Amino acid sequence: MKNIKLIVVIIFLLGSANSFAQLSGKAKRQQKKEFKKQEIEQLISNQKFTFIPRSLTTSSGYTKDLNFSYELKLNQDSSEAYLPFWGKAHLAKINDEGGILFETTADDLEIKNLNKKGYEIRFKAKGKEDTYQIKLEVSKQGYSSLFITSNNKSHISYYGHIEAIDEK
Repeated sequence: MKNIKLIVVIIFLLGSANSFAQLSGKAKRQQKKEFKKQEIEQLISNQKFTFIPRSLTTSSGYTKDLNFSYELKLNQDSSEAYLPFWGKAHLAKINDEGGILFETTADDLEIKNLNKKGYEIRFKAKGKEDTYQIKLEVSKQGYSSLFITSNNKSHISYYGHIEAIDEK
């Protein structure tokens, strides 16, 4: 009988230790989430970050995963893009480099805090032959959707995340 009571006490202690470990894991996840939220707030407020796309969706609904080092950088009032393009070009050039490429100022830059939803960043950028209207929606955890409307190409969207600019 004593052995049964001892086994019950040991099982109870092990069960309570396991629930304590889970609570600690939840606290760690919450702390990590809060740290990421503060990091994203800092990147947005400084207007210095890089958007890294992981997939794109064309205006016709075609989705493609990306595995190359494409990016859109926003560094205060300047912007730089090296992004792929799939879709219709309304005005095709003979020596068109393809994709969405520009290195220019971010005109009409507007940043809105959407409270719990995150942030919305809008600006216009001019490339060599085209003008782009850019809308970037960023969650509090850094997950982002980028929507680009062009004068000469059909609209396209990208899904990815933002991170600090890599100073090489």
